[in-house]
Amino acid sequence: MIFTRRDKEPPTQARSSLYDRFASRISVKNSLSRKLVSYQGNKDAPGLRWMKYKEGFSSELVQSFLGQIEAKTLLDPFSGSGTAPLTASSMGIDGTGIEIMPVGNLSARAIVAAANGLRHNDFFHASQDLIASLSSKKYEIDHLFQHIPITESAFPEQTEQDLAKARKFVDGIRDPSLQTLLTLACVSILEEVSYTRKDGQFLRWDPRSGRKVSTRLHKSELPMLAQALQRRIGEIMIDIPALQRMYAGSVPKFVDGSSLTELRKMPDASFDAVVTSPPYANRYDYTRTYALELVYLGFDADRLKELRQELLSATVENRSKRELLLREYGNVPLIEHAFRMTDNQTALQESLHVLRQEAHNLSNRNVIPLVENYFTEMAVVVSELARLTTPGGSVFMVNDNVRYHGQEIPVDLILSDFAEQLGFRCEAIWTLNRGKGNSSQQMGRFGRQELRKCVYYWRKSDG
Repeated sequence: MIFTRRDKEPPTQARSSLYDRFASRISVKNSLSRKLVSYQGNKDAPGLRWMKYKEGFSSELVQSFLGQIEAKTLLDPFSGSGTAPLTASSMGIDGTGIEIMPVGNLSARAIVAAANGLRHNDFFHASQDLIASLSSKKYEIDHLFQHIPITESAFPEQTEQDLAKARKFVDGIRDPSLQTLLTLACVSILEEVSYTRKDGQFLRWDPRSGRKVSTRLHKSELPMLAQALQRRIGEIMIDIPALQRMYAGSVPKFVDGSSLTELRKMPDASFDAVVTSPPYANRYDYTRTYALELVYLGFDADRLKELRQELLSATVENRSKRELLLREYGNVPLIEHAFRMTDNQTALQESLHVLRQEAHNLSNRNVIPLVENYFTEMAVVVSELARLTTPGGSVFMVNDNVRYHGQEIPVDLILSDFAEQLGFRCEAIWTLNRGKGNSSQQMGRFGRQELRKCVYYWRKSDG
């Protein structure tokens, strides 16, 4: 039993009961590893290695799932840089991905562009012309990086000027495939040539930026933009033949937008398989960690804030989307049932009750609406997956449990309960050999407690 109750401790009965219901289906899957369920597994994968989209999972993991079932169509409603649709395509399966972060879909479309119709020599000559353009002493102010407060001072002055030259050159390319691929090359090296490094939900800063920083980051000497671009272009040149062998012909569909608005536009029973990893309810803010990339792609401060609200709620800044969902869907049974599932899920409500009682002790009280908003929105997503999955179809979902103020919130069990209310059977909850430890702050107060890192396998009823 994972949840226990001692005198004067918060209630855990509902969570214990839910755990008992699923306990026989929870097991350690030795073939799963952190490398397999994270971006680490893509570090050497052609195309997928270009953009370090660390929130994704590996192509090898997708292959292992699809090798267990028969499928002709696949959906990933949180497709990131496109690993699942691209891998499905390489296996002869029609793939569709939905992604709200422009960085992810840019990466996916660049891989597709490289694999379909792009001539190797054309890319080589265009890329070398791009590199040559950086040797000019002239740059246009209109093409300078339009910084917002959280990106100010990210680059040395020379890099700022070189980025302006690169943007002007790429903007002038008329071939859409070449433009996509060269844009991706520029975007993918921004962190490398900057005084920043992605670290959880924030950017860390090297003091050479001139910014006041509490946690110091000491990067080695930064490469010039031309050096970093040349290395990335070299990787792309090496990968193009492999990508053309893997992905040529079958082009996945990549949809820009939120699953909360895009799933409803798809017809019933469209997909035999779903492979996905939604954002975790862990306060991670993609708009801050990918601020450099988003600003390069044209986002100003206001649009960045809008995007933060449009993302699946996972930060303390997200506001409730119930009214938005009602406007988007109307008072349809799917939405009404999703809201009821959330409001009546006893383990979730028990967790929220404990957090509300401990609100004065929380580092940020907004984790309470974060948790409630997250499950409300995921109830809508799971409801849509139930509608879109064919009879007998399969859903594989990678996700982590979370803990706030020492209270574990069993994301795996709550979402699996939603799934079973909607016509799925939770076949298994596979865990990694080693879970995720709590933060040092929580460890000091509540001791070391591991959280389950899981993959859920749900199967849709045959009829």
